[in-house]
Amino acid sequence: MKRTRDASREPVESRGVAEERDDPFTPVSSPRLSDVIAERLARLIGEGKLKPGNRLPTEQELARRFGVGRTSVREGLQKLRTLGLVEGRKGLGNYVAEGHVEDPLAQFARWTSGRTGAIGELLEARIALESLAAALSALRATDEDLEALRRHVAAHAEATELEDLVATDEAIHLAIVDASRNQFVRRCYRILLPEIIDFRRKTLAVPWSGPRSAEAHGAVIEAIVAGDPAAARLAMVDHLYVLYEEIYLAANQKGDPPTPPARAALI
Repeated sequence: MKRTRDASREPVESRGVAEERDDPFTPVSSPRLSDVIAERLARLIGEGKLKPGNRLPTEQELARRFGVGRTSVREGLQKLRTLGLVEGRKGLGNYVAEGHVEDPLAQFARWTSGRTGAIGELLEARIALESLAAALSALRATDEDLEALRRHVAAHAEATELEDLVATDEAIHLAIVDASRNQFVRRCYRILLPEIIDFRRKTLAVPWSGPRSAEAHGAVIEAIVAGDPAAARLAMVDHLYVLYEEIYLAANQKGDPPTPPARAALI
């Protein structure tokens, strides 16, 4: 049965991404504290302030310095172990992994280097297709579609392993495309899937991508549920455009980097 909409509801506004604090050990406040902790520790490793072989502070000490519970610290460390940045040694604690493990940020920069144009073209195609799919889904999604979207978004927000982040992210975007009820959009999107899967693995390995991805998906789904096609389109553009900017910056660490097309040009 097609859902009914409350016409009195106001359009959903897109959400911005909070800026990072300069001090990595200041107390944090986030719906996903473990992801923020993982990002801050990964930044220290990437900057060389924590070197391969260094022993990390105990969970109790990290919890005190971050101003969070030990459960959040434990989950953050688990994410870093999954990424290969940290290794646990039985009875000894957690250590920065030895040099054979590459920082996900460095890996992301290396992946984008020399491929900025091709990756940018992929994102342009995604923005065109998926912003349209989001707008159509706001008009056509059934109650069953909305339930599936909520389920996928919840699973993505709970994911900590990279493979789970990739799988749940793919499920969300496929569900939005399918809810558009446009067969041509569906077919075009599936043509892009092989490239998008590799793209997801690289971008979701970046430590701070988890909470940001969950927030962005929440904005898109909220607009779809509200039956607001304009807000759904803008929320999807915002979600993908942030990645567009990061790719150009990561691929051009020296000199004046070329800039992607203005966001307004892609709406």
